[in-house]
Amino acid sequence: MRKTLPDLFDAQPDLLFQLVTMLSPTVLQENKVPVYTVLQEPGNFVITFPKSFHAGFNFGLNCAEAVNFATADWLPYGGSGAELYRLYRKPSVISHEELLCVVAKGNCCNNEGSIHLKKELLRIYSKEKTWREQLWKSGILRSSPMFVPECADSVGIEEDPTCIICQQFLHLSAIVCNCRPSVFACLEHWKHLCECEPTKLRLEYRYTLAELDMMVQEVEKFGGCKTQETKISQRPSSGTKRSIALNKKEGMQVSQARPADKWLLRASKVLDAAFSSVEYATLLKESEQFLWAGSEMDRVRDVTKSLNKAKIWAEAVSDCLSKVEGEVNDDSMKVHLEFIDELLRVNPVPCFNSGYLKLKDYAEEARKLSEKIDSALSSSPTITQLELLHSEVSRSPISLKKHEILSKKISSAKMLAKRAKRYLTDAKPPGIEMDALFKLNSEMLELHVQLPETEGILDLVKKSESARDKSNKVLTGSLSLENVEELLHEFDSFSINVPELNILRQYHVDTLSWISRFNDVMVDVREGKDQRKLISDLSSLLRDGASLGIQVEGLPLVEVELKKASCREKARTVYTARKSLDFIEQLLSEAVILHIEEEEIFVEISGILSTARCWEERASTILENETQMYELKDLVRMSVNIDAVLPTLQGIENTISSAETWLQKSEPFLSATSSMASSPCSMLELPVLKDLVTQAKLLNVQLQEPRILETLLLNCERWQCDNHQLLQETEDLLDNAKIDDGTHSNILPKIMDLITRVDSARRSGLALGLNFDELPKLRTASLKLGWCCKTITLSSSSPTSELLEDVGKPSLQHIQQHLKEGQTLEILPEEYYLGKRLMELKDTGLEWAKRARKVVTDSGALALEDVFELISEGENLPVHAEQELQSLRARSMLHCICLKPYNSRSMVSCSQCGEWYHTYCLKLHWRPKAYVCSACCPLAETTPQIDPARATEPERPSLNQRRTRMVATDAAVNDLKWKTRKHIKRTTKRSPQVHILPWFFT
Repeated sequence: MRKTLPDLFDAQPDLLFQLVTMLSPTVLQENKVPVYTVLQEPGNFVITFPKSFHAGFNFGLNCAEAVNFATADWLPYGGSGAELYRLYRKPSVISHEELLCVVAKGNCCNNEGSIHLKKELLRIYSKEKTWREQLWKSGILRSSPMFVPECADSVGIEEDPTCIICQQFLHLSAIVCNCRPSVFACLEHWKHLCECEPTKLRLEYRYTLAELDMMVQEVEKFGGCKTQETKISQRPSSGTKRSIALNKKEGMQVSQARPADKWLLRASKVLDAAFSSVEYATLLKESEQFLWAGSEMDRVRDVTKSLNKAKIWAEAVSDCLSKVEGEVNDDSMKVHLEFIDELLRVNPVPCFNSGYLKLKDYAEEARKLSEKIDSALSSSPTITQLELLHSEVSRSPISLKKHEILSKKISSAKMLAKRAKRYLTDAKPPGIEMDALFKLNSEMLELHVQLPETEGILDLVKKSESARDKSNKVLTGSLSLENVEELLHEFDSFSINVPELNILRQYHVDTLSWISRFNDVMVDVREGKDQRKLISDLSSLLRDGASLGIQVEGLPLVEVELKKASCREKARTVYTARKSLDFIEQLLSEAVILHIEEEEIFVEISGILSTARCWEERASTILENETQMYELKDLVRMSVNIDAVLPTLQGIENTISSAETWLQKSEPFLSATSSMASSPCSMLELPVLKDLVTQAKLLNVQLQEPRILETLLLNCERWQCDNHQLLQETEDLLDNAKIDDGTHSNILPKIMDLITRVDSARRSGLALGLNFDELPKLRTASLKLGWCCKTITLSSSSPTSELLEDVGKPSLQHIQQHLKEGQTLEILPEEYYLGKRLMELKDTGLEWAKRARKVVTDSGALALEDVFELISEGENLPVHAEQELQSLRARSMLHCICLKPYNSRSMVSCSQCGEWYHTYCLKLHWRPKAYVCSACCPLAETTPQIDPARATEPERPSLNQRRTRMVATDAAVNDLKWKTRKHIKRTTKRSPQVHILPWFFT
């Protein structure tokens, strides 16, 4: 591609990393690049191996998934790919170094995979060692470990920083400067980071060279085999010897041994001497140049850890001593005794600190004070003793945990004393809750502090328990008003709120309130006020009395009075709404039990019950047998004055209603029997009549109308029976008419007689006023018989004088109308012999009429002799076609000088002789108002050439001429004849029938 597209590579050196350019496979093959094609079917996997390119195309809609993976033997390709990315400064998708480290620490490779992993680890180890030593040689002495993420053993969890130059991930190490703390560079591009001196730069590393070397050894150990490079570079010696061998192999003269030995000697002296913060900080800063190295610097790393530990311990001791010896008023700024004990427990001490013994003495004094607090808390001191001890602890320079406990105990004691005083001084009942009093007593006992109010609280507790016990004793026994009042009087001024005593107080208040209400209601009962209000008051009083905790004497009396009031209220409902007889009997029984049956209202209700019983006995007697309608209505009128629900009344009303409904339904049939004719719209149904006759037998009332309907039904059934025979006779006669040829006239009188009988039966059925199914059949039969009769009349070749008098030949229109009527009646003329003859007559007449119309509109094409022959043929037809004959006669009249019949073109009539001429034959350019033909006046031929604008109005024809033209025009067809005119080279003929021809041209 570089050879083929040099311009593109000059403009964009990383063109191979962009998916925008493709060469033809032919060009690639010409340059000896192997090209392969594969068709991926569903379920197939296509693998692209390292150092190869691939391009794919979809044939239509496709859904595919791609995944990036690598086997262990592909790791070297990944390394070379990462170097190419670094060369072209292309950002990587994943950190190759991070991948190697995670796999190496996970021990997840087999023997074969360990070989390839080990090669890559040795490569990055050698590269990292070489660059770190070059940086140290260049003056970059400061270093620090990188921040280690929480999931260090997973790839891509937290993204590493990238080099500002080559855009590669900085997983193992990076260079950073204080001038730009957020910008990093790799070890190869450290010079391009900034313009600061190398001494200001700092190396950040994730693993020391010793840790990287340990990774290689772990992979080697896990794989169980060694590569040739490892055997050469790794001898049975320490890591320091291998590092020296590698340095010699690379030709580098970097050695950290001498500076490290000097640093170790100084550190040993500093650790043995008194603590100096400056010297410790200097040594720790100088140690940064050795910490990233290999295992040869393990001694330096160990001493550095000791220096850090000693520095932290010495600074903590000095800080604690300064706070203890200083005047600190705020307790939060004091040093805790536990922290000092933790510093003093360090053995042996990391370094010598002069304040160590002083701090130990202060700690001893604090422990004695703590023991004093424990002794005070274990006994029962007074608040004064606790406050004195608290002030002593507050003056101590060391913070004690028990100081807070002491403060809380003093605060609790004061709070309890304050509450106890309030409980003892509060004398208004109900004042203090009993649970709160018991809780206060329990807290005072648990506090173990001597309080002066303790005795008073104990006395209140005893009295409260006594009041509770007595109240429970009264509540569990039979409560009486006297016992409750006696107990309440005893504890009238008690300030503790005892729940049981409060219950008794509430019982007492409720009982007194109920007694007051009871007295008021009894006054209303004696006065006999509104019973509804009394029922409501007594019900409420009874309900409240039953729920009282104390027994009251008036409760049974309330129950009795409530029953009486309810009974009186029920008695009033008898007048407001009718009640059943059972309800009234039950009501009177209750009144007897309550001894109020002598009251006026119950005496009246007893009279109503007696009247209702008498009415019921009479109604039952009447319903057992058929009776007259007026007797039933009398019972209904009598029930109106009885204020009770009568059980039999509904049955009587149903009987009357059924009879009236039946009469209402029967009214149309009864009216039909009284009149001799009914309109078609008022026809009645026979099934309804049968249903009414059946229903009449179920009526329990004596009526005359059912017998009338039974007679009507009998007449209807008799009429139906007669007409069934008549319809059968009609069908037989119609079957005979189908084969009759008209030679004998005996069938025609039968048809006429049957028509008369059918019409008579139909009229008698209509007179009955019912909608019989036979009526439409009779009408259809009459129409069919009439059609047959007319067919015989029209098709007969020798009609008799009696039947066809003054009839003559039938017209073609008459025959067509008759056949159309047969279609309406669903009669097929082909089924009748005479019908077939009638259709033949129709076809013959239509064929001749078609020929006649054609001749009429042929503009004189047919010879006149043939026209006369056609007229003669039409006159001899068995059917009469009057319009066609008139048109042919008009067609036989010739006009104009061209001797042609009349047509629809423009024609003009002679004012004298009445002859018609074509305007185009006369060469007239317009149609004049008056024209005289050349036969009548030869000089008139020049008239049309005169300008119409200058022409004078022609003279009006004489009266005789007008009368002659009018008479000729209005003459009948029978008066047609030839008339003689002037002979000017021809004989003209006048045709007054030309008004008939326009009908044919339309």
